[in-house]
Amino acid sequence: MTLAQDRSGARDGTADNTALSNVTKEHAEEKAKRKANQAARRLVSFIDLERYVGDLISMDYNTAEVLIHDRLRQDVGGVPHGCLLLASRIRLDEVEDTLPDPNDAQASLILLRALGASPLPNDIEMKSARLEAGQRAAQTPDNWDEGGKTDQFTLDQMRYAGAHCRILGTFRMNLQVETGDWSMEFGGDIDNFYAGQGMKVYKPAGTALQRIVNYTKRESMGSEPVQIGKLRYAASIRDLNAPESVPVCLMAEDLLAQRTALFGMTRTGKSNTTKTIASAVFQLRTGESGQRVGQLIFDPNGEYANENPQDQGCLKNIANMPDAPTGDVVTYGLHPHPNDPNRKITKFNFFGDGVPSGKNPGKQELDEALQSLYQGKQIINEALREESGGYIKSFTNVDITAPPDADDFGASIRYRRALFVYKSILVAAAFERPTTGINTKGLFNRKLLTVMENTSEMKAYAEHLKGNDEMPWDMAQNFCRAFSEWVASREFKSFDNEYQADRNWSDDRFLGLLRIFENTRGLAVIQQARQWHGLDQVTDYAEDIVDHIRDGRLVIFDQALGDPEMNEQAASRIMWRIFASQQKAFVNPETDKESGEMKKPPPVIIYVEEAHTLLPKGSETDTTNIWARVAKEGAKFNIGLVYSTQEPSTIQPNILTNSENWFIAHLNNTDETRQLNKYNDFADFTDSIIKVNETGFLRVRTLSSPYTLPVQIDLFTAPVPQELE
Repeated sequence: MTLAQDRSGARDGTADNTALSNVTKEHAEEKAKRKANQAARRLVSFIDLERYVGDLISMDYNTAEVLIHDRLRQDVGGVPHGCLLLASRIRLDEVEDTLPDPNDAQASLILLRALGASPLPNDIEMKSARLEAGQRAAQTPDNWDEGGKTDQFTLDQMRYAGAHCRILGTFRMNLQVETGDWSMEFGGDIDNFYAGQGMKVYKPAGTALQRIVNYTKRESMGSEPVQIGKLRYAASIRDLNAPESVPVCLMAEDLLAQRTALFGMTRTGKSNTTKTIASAVFQLRTGESGQRVGQLIFDPNGEYANENPQDQGCLKNIANMPDAPTGDVVTYGLHPHPNDPNRKITKFNFFGDGVPSGKNPGKQELDEALQSLYQGKQIINEALREESGGYIKSFTNVDITAPPDADDFGASIRYRRALFVYKSILVAAAFERPTTGINTKGLFNRKLLTVMENTSEMKAYAEHLKGNDEMPWDMAQNFCRAFSEWVASREFKSFDNEYQADRNWSDDRFLGLLRIFENTRGLAVIQQARQWHGLDQVTDYAEDIVDHIRDGRLVIFDQALGDPEMNEQAASRIMWRIFASQQKAFVNPETDKESGEMKKPPPVIIYVEEAHTLLPKGSETDTTNIWARVAKEGAKFNIGLVYSTQEPSTIQPNILTNSENWFIAHLNNTDETRQLNKYNDFADFTDSIIKVNETGFLRVRTLSSPYTLPVQIDLFTAPVPQELE
């Protein structure tokens, strides 16, 4: 091959490559144009010419004024307070080449919310014309706008009005440079405005409106949005099938590790909303993500765990949902329920499992056997918390847990003696007692028994102790009551002081427990804790609930028949267990076998009604209250909190500030709405929150939603068992 031929071939190859490059470039350009046109069509699809309502006549960075004619207002079914509107300079045209360039700054949609009337420059003139027309119509059956009372031109001018709107933000298409694809994005403001440019304003409905109200700021974690209600601009709108009544959906992931506020007066739909939310989260397990979220609902009125006449089935029946795994809904209650045969009873044995047999068991063995006894003492201490008597403080200050040196002979005897007194106190407070008496072997030495025999009030007890290793419970409580008085006698003090040079026979734990017999008030208060005691209970329900939650089950804790103070104490006790469990999983994370990444603690959501009783306003630095700690620190440990109350002002301000989801029903107090004005865009709705008392009509703002929406929450209907369908 000659050099000329070689060069000729090279030129031919270069030409081929150039032609191929040009074809590829043209193809890429055509593809990019096609995608741009698709993006433009998507943007244009939000605008419906038949939903035209008026023209934007002025605006700034926060508000806009719209000129609306009564006929246009009537054509679109009205423009109620809170109505969403779209303003745009996009010209609608079916010709492909004239579709708006999605890169153009004016190829955007400004989202507005109608808030009220806006004055027009000719308002004074039009008011005068209305006055004159009204005077002409006075004392006639005609209205002033009919019957020829006003000339048509003037009447047409009167029908123009201004609408004052809030600018919520801007929808526009955004090009993903890496892929060449376009996506719809929303910015919560505007980047510019021109005083000399007008915009057409439309009232969206149907599919376009549904896309607007369900727009989210973040991508889903794999689950489908769940419908929670329908958009409802005003309580007077009764047609929930109107074009504006589009479904409003909830991204259930918005509730995970977040704080959710639910405010409203009684009978405004808070409980129904709670059921709807809990149901949405529960359904995650049957979706594409298959995510299991543990939920715990404290049910003060029993409406979530039990069938009742006001609801369409209780939340417990969500277990009947198709594809729901068996056993994923667990109910707890203080007493059995005839319609809930699988209910677990929230009691435990205050006497414990008994001291293990064998010589001087160690602390670990004692702790395992007496765990429920320790918990019972905590509940009793909580019941006595408000009591101020010194004898009660002495009792509550006693630590009933096993000492570190429990396996020492002397320490073991002293500890068993304290348990003997404590259990006798339970019997004296009328707790259900074990069938057999209590073991007293070795608790009282021979020298003490001899001293007791010489005392008339103690002689009978001493004789029984000398001849028996067990004492009946009635005798045991009477013995402890008598001993509590005898410790002040000269005979006992003399023995106690002479027992050993370095240690008295008695100790602070023994004497502190005995002081409860000084006054009947202490035993009377302790009796209140009997409702939580059950001899046949072998496990701690609080620990069982933690296990259920970690396994992703829905747990409903029925507190309808419990004493309010004891219910609060039980709830706090459970929450401490959950908090500690989640905290442990956070500081000692497991590792995912496939990815090698550290796992977060399992997701948990807690539902609390009457939150003002558990989330006191108090100090923002208070960390002694478990509910305050969960509200402030729970997100870090993957704990979500849904709290409801009638009074937002009773909640600590920093908890409100850090709440990501809001569901607000009717409130009847301006002091409460002033609290809400500080957050998000709720100031747009405070007037209607005060005025409108409509069950289930809420203003909803969630973590992934960029604006608040007025929503009529769907009525929760529990699924029925498939065999009953």
